[in-house]
Amino acid sequence: MHFRLKKGTVRDLIAKFQASEEYLNLHGHGGFEPVSAQKHVLAYLWFVGHEAAGYRDVADRFNVSLSTLNCIIKRINNFILGMAPILMKEPSNEEKNATKRHFLEGKGFPDVIGLIDGTHFRIDKPVEDPESYINRKKYFSIQAQAIVNEKGKFTDVFVGYPGSVHDARVFKNSSIYPELPNYCQGLGYLLGDSAYPCSQFMITPYRDNGHQTRAQRNFNFIHSSVRITVEHAFGWLKQRFRQLYHLKGRDMVELVKTIHACFILHNIADVEDLDGFDEPLLEDHPDRDAEALQNRPDEVVDNYGDPIDAEGGRILRDEICRQLAMRGANF
Repeated sequence: MHFRLKKGTVRDLIAKFQASEEYLNLHGHGGFEPVSAQKHVLAYLWFVGHEAAGYRDVADRFNVSLSTLNCIIKRINNFILGMAPILMKEPSNEEKNATKRHFLEGKGFPDVIGLIDGTHFRIDKPVEDPESYINRKKYFSIQAQAIVNEKGKFTDVFVGYPGSVHDARVFKNSSIYPELPNYCQGLGYLLGDSAYPCSQFMITPYRDNGHQTRAQRNFNFIHSSVRITVEHAFGWLKQRFRQLYHLKGRDMVELVKTIHACFILHNIADVEDLDGFDEPLLEDHPDRDAEALQNRPDEVVDNYGDPIDAEGGRILRDEICRQLAMRGANF
């Protein structure tokens, strides 16, 4: 599957793009016909689907100029982002209840309506303010925060913060932060890792202070076994759209759009076909330019500190911990 999606899905994308304003507004130049809708979609999918695909490689493969390929990528990004309200949206109450049932029956963890986490996408050294893009693994990156359901599909994505920014700060500035009470609607809560603040709407693990009780360790183990779905989803996303292992280009706006577009495409992809893809890549190796910049005295560090847990969140977590211990849940 060179184009990373099933043939029927690709044909459907081509048909939708051909009928879209992005394509219908195209006009040929100098008497030439515009690039076909099929070539637009296939060139884009080839680009995002191969980690080694540079602009020149893809332009040569599809017999277009570099400037034309750049326009193709921009048009398809805009086209896919235009489908976000349909392909990536807040789950209905029925869907949230289905997520709750899945994790309760499968793991014994009650009232989970989604899983939240962040991930990093490696980029080349930015021209402007490169220090702020160096993450703790010492490479240049753009961050994304996402919520997934039990199927590993994304229901909310926030992309664009530089790699040095703390996860909790990204969360506090994301669009979901002020909407979280409405998102949960008394139905349940999200699960997040210890980078996030514990609250009535997001349950995080107990921090390891060296004095955890057996019940707290059991809680953390089950919590992790549920939350691994979001980590798998990020892995599936990058394994399919392998350009995300190391994005090419310097235009930050378009890089962010490409990342966001791949999240949306993930939602129409079939997880079952990943077996035919290449193995995942190791992506946490440091970048020499980033290491050199971090050794400077003016390096950028986000000293956000540990997030502050809400009392209501601590009380709820303790009650869930007690319930899990009483059930003898030990997965």
